[in-house]
Amino acid sequence: MKKIITGVLASMFLLSCAQKSRERILPQNDQIKKITIYQEPKNMNDTLKPYLFAPSLSGRNDTIKNKAYYAFVNTGNSQLEFSVGDVPVSLNLFWGEITGKDGRKTGTNIPLNSCILKSGKYKVTGRIYPRYGQSALEFHSYLMMEGYYQEATDWDHTYPMFTIETPDRYHKNGEIYNPITGYPYFELQTEIEVEVPYELEGWSNSVNLKEQEEESLKKELQERYNQIRTLLAKKDTASLRQLVQEREDLLGTVYYLPEQEKEKRLQEFLDLVANDEFDIAPYPSEAQILFFAHGKMVTMVDPINREGVIRLVNKKDPKDIISLEFRFHRKKLGEKLSVI
Repeated sequence: MKKIITGVLASMFLLSCAQKSRERILPQNDQIKKITIYQEPKNMNDTLKPYLFAPSLSGRNDTIKNKAYYAFVNTGNSQLEFSVGDVPVSLNLFWGEITGKDGRKTGTNIPLNSCILKSGKYKVTGRIYPRYGQSALEFHSYLMMEGYYQEATDWDHTYPMFTIETPDRYHKNGEIYNPITGYPYFELQTEIEVEVPYELEGWSNSVNLKEQEEESLKKELQERYNQIRTLLAKKDTASLRQLVQEREDLLGTVYYLPEQEKEKRLQEFLDLVANDEFDIAPYPSEAQILFFAHGKMVTMVDPINREGVIRLVNKKDPKDIISLEFRFHRKKLGEKLSVI
């Protein structure tokens, strides 16, 4: 069973483990052999522009102070990229080998506040690609997205923002057709206006990393990941706490968590990565660089399943793998990449 951890508080499956003192041993001479940069698909021609939808604000409640924003996403026979303001909540929600089965349907609620730094307008984008192993969208490929919000602690009352889905199937010559069949991808896009009681800098003023020389960025990212794996090997929880503190403070604010809850979740993460039952797995042979937030955020992942390149494997059960995904930004020119 694989577990994916993006940041710390974004994970809902953190385990509490006893910390032990024995230092892990890193795999010898371990480097990622090939690093590539993910290439965004080119805009399609006029027959398939982004499928736009003007949101409805029916049921809007402006008296709510701590708004929590969500999207319910339902997809089938496809891989999914989903982002708010060009920032994905998760990289591998529905991606990679898990999508390979024909007819697979998946649906889940996605919290959006981790992508929202302040009140304002944000573009919501859902893009589906052919399921794993296929080269084009199929008859059963589809995507539906519903946006809503609620008071952060109130699950009994929700307020809709939008509903958008891929075009309806139609009949022709006695047969049913899916208008997106055969395409390399299809994109749904809308805009939401959010209101939150906080305003965070986050990555908003960070350096555009797309402008950095490619080989220089690859080398720097490899070095940063090596440094993190060294901290994990030493079980240096003090340095690991410092490493993720900015991200944790941001997530604690956007999800309206009390200080005690923030500290509890952070400590659970530190206990987990220090757990003596896990070893550090070798890097994948290949990795892919992904940019977010219009170039202000970057990460490296396994190109097949988009899992983090740092993995912990259970010594007793090799199928029990914890994948750690780290996202970086550069606050100012000349500063090193830091976790955000």
